[in-house]
Amino acid sequence: MNLSQKRKIWKVKSMDKALIDLLFMSQKRRDLLLLLRYGGKTIEEIVDALNVNPTGMLPQIKKLKDEHLVLQEDREYRLTPLAEILVEKMEPLLDTLQVIEENNGYWQERDLTALPRNFLERLNELKFCFLVRPDPDNIFEPPAVFLENIGKSRKILSFSSIFHPIFSEMFLTNQDDDTEITLIITGKIYERLKTDFGKELKLYLATENKRLFLCTDEIKIAMLVKTERFMAADFLTSKGSFDQETIIGFEPAALRWAEDLILHYRKHAQEI
Repeated sequence: MNLSQKRKIWKVKSMDKALIDLLFMSQKRRDLLLLLRYGGKTIEEIVDALNVNPTGMLPQIKKLKDEHLVLQEDREYRLTPLAEILVEKMEPLLDTLQVIEENNGYWQERDLTALPRNFLERLNELKFCFLVRPDPDNIFEPPAVFLENIGKSRKILSFSSIFHPIFSEMFLTNQDDDTEITLIITGKIYERLKTDFGKELKLYLATENKRLFLCTDEIKIAMLVKTERFMAADFLTSKGSFDQETIIGFEPAALRWAEDLILHYRKHAQEI
């Protein structure tokens, strides 16, 4: 590689870093770009929406205008076509970073090898979820927020690779006949149900709106639950243990993520 080629590469890298810094190194610029994604705004609307003062915002707008990311039409500021593409790609990345940073220790300790790549790429859909840790006084019970919402749900979709102490109570014996339940379980759970809860299992299978699927693959996810009200996800730790730390979400995007993942595993399961 000659000197001219090295200079060209260095120049490209410098331009890339300058653009990355422009997009990510200022909270004001980042918030402005995301705001303008939904249409043009006047300076008054920008100041009001972002809770900033004009003196601090105008220099940031100038920097974006100089780099042809923002243009001004009359009194409104808008994204350029180039900026629209960048912001469209930037928002999911920022949301993913937020998901990880809010519970960084949790995600670092999880075994996520069972998650297909496309679901890892959709981790941003868990943006408004929160982490619930077990109550030391009720270590063998799911979180209160889980119990409250599962009891009010009428359409339950669940995957489980572990046998929780109240598994049978939640899904086999304590649901109204009109509650629609679909369970996907692993072979070990199925054998446990047949041995210890044979009567309840037969009653469950005899009910029209109750379905059971057997997944023969080894899935390293403790439990997934999605209903019309909420979603919950329990991932095993990197050491393969179940510590009962649960991700809970109520937003449509999180519910869709959990439902799609459970249905993904159902495709590889056999109905009992």
